[in-house]
Amino acid sequence: MKIIITGSEGFVGSHTSEALLKRGYWIFLYDLKKGYDIRNVKQLREVIAPGDKVLHLAAIARFAEADKDPKLAFETNVIGTKNIAEVCEENRAERLVYASTGSVYMPIEQEPPITEDFPVKGNSVYGYSKYIGELYIKERKTPYIILRYAHLFGEGKIGHGAIGGFIDRMNRGLAPILYGGQQSNDFTYIKDIVDANILALESDKINETYNIGTGQELTTEEVFNKLKDIFKYNKGFERLEQRKVDANRFVYDISKAKKLLGYNPKFTFIEGMKDWYKK
Repeated sequence: MKIIITGSEGFVGSHTSEALLKRGYWIFLYDLKKGYDIRNVKQLREVIAPGDKVLHLAAIARFAEADKDPKLAFETNVIGTKNIAEVCEENRAERLVYASTGSVYMPIEQEPPITEDFPVKGNSVYGYSKYIGELYIKERKTPYIILRYAHLFGEGKIGHGAIGGFIDRMNRGLAPILYGGQQSNDFTYIKDIVDANILALESDKINETYNIGTGQELTTEEVFNKLKDIFKYNKGFERLEQRKVDANRFVYDISKAKKLLGYNPKFTFIEGMKDWYKK
């Protein structure tokens, strides 16, 4: 039995692969950079074998990229996921773990914290496509676990997102951009995400969907102010209008993941940033 990681060379994939190797797992790195494409059913059939576990991370995962090329987002996030679900069933994979997103809850019409029972549909190309992927997975017989990640940060995620964008522009001598500021999010460190992925691969609590975050709420402006302190940044930033894809409030109820998966995030925002930049 091996663990196949799609999107293995990406932000989450590279961190998870490293952690699984340290634990002695046999892993197969399935990524476009290695010549493997989730849109290619023939390749999937050659790689996925009976008893394998699949951690499906590959996606067009940025709002801007999905908006720019919705056809590619559909082919990758929807058709690619459909292919994986079908081949997992056909080849009798033991389990399929799917990395979904909190964007499926948008627009949030109930008062957070967000539970797994909140309505889902998505209000963006990215959010829609990830939710449709969930539906294809659920209609197959392969045991599954769906993980809906909150806002991720950590080593390797530079140039996009509130935190990565701040650091990237600061490093280039440009004013960081703050979109809105009062909207909140559940900022989750990559090492906690890795722990959740491994728990999902190992847990017997299958055919479930879990919110994976911290359960701690920070506004974007609070995060910017903390980053300014951490990096001793004493210059100004540019404030633009809040993006329509951002919720006014986003924070998870993670009690289900704690109870069933044994997931227990170890890092607050500050602790995650300190761990990231401890070198």
